[in-house]
Amino acid sequence: MSSARLDGLRFPDRHDIEQLMYTYAKAADMADVELQVSVFNDDCRVLFSGDTWIEGKDALRASLRNAFTRYAQTSHAVTNISITFTGTDDAEAESLITAWHRDAEGKEWTLHGRYLDRWSKGTEGWKIQTRQILAAGAVGRDESRLTMLQRLTMSDGH
Repeated sequence: MSSARLDGLRFPDRHDIEQLMYTYAKAADMADVELQVSVFNDDCRVLFSGDTWIEGKDALRASLRNAFTRYAQTSHAVTNISITFTGTDDAEAESLITAWHRDAEGKEWTLHGRYLDRWSKGTEGWKIQTRQILAAGAVGRDESRLTMLQRLTMSDGH
């Protein structure tokens, strides 16, 4: 493979984005709000569920702190990361997420879904500009407030 082709794959940028995705998941599991919000731009937008976007890093920080008071333990696994560069300093990424939660009373639930992210690269490196979670399903939780992933219908209608 030519060096031009390898350069076009942008391995260093892919690596940086992937590592930040893992940092976000680890920070969530360690209840480290500051580390978790550090992967976002100041003017980020995040949609965890429902239809109300969280606007800005301060609002995200408050939302995460609230979540950490509800959960005694979590475990987030991020896999199948796909990154498409849409410009020199812009990218879109999609990844699979499995997020297990246990509250203070011991009730457990697990989310299976996808992170849909838009990333931008500035003076501090790559940061998430927008993140939306689409749920494939949840075990042990009411799905009515989740933004559900819409499956495609096969050509025969099934």
